[in-house]
Amino acid sequence: MHSGTRAGLMVVLSLATIAIETGASPVQAQTPVQVERVYPPPPPPPPPPPPRRHIPRITVVPLSRYHRQCDFWLAVEHRPSGDVITPQQHCWWALR
Repeated sequence: MHSGTRAGLMVVLSLATIAIETGASPVQAQTPVQVERVYPPPPPPPPPPPPRRHIPRITVVPLSRYHRQCDFWLAVEHRPSGDVITPQQHCWWALR
């Protein structure tokens, strides 16, 4: 019985002696290591939107004999979500 504990004690002491001679101590304070994180560069900003195009407005002034005549009605439109009633309009130039 005593020889087993004595052999174990010898192994521990020899490992401790080797650790002290090589300078590797498990109790030794470790110096903090500075780790610099490298992130990928940010994506480039999106291109600016194209400038808004100015749409010219055209005003039509017909001769005094013409006027604008319109016809209005409601129509059924067949859509995937179901039938919908929508207003419709048709206009034309007419003589007075």
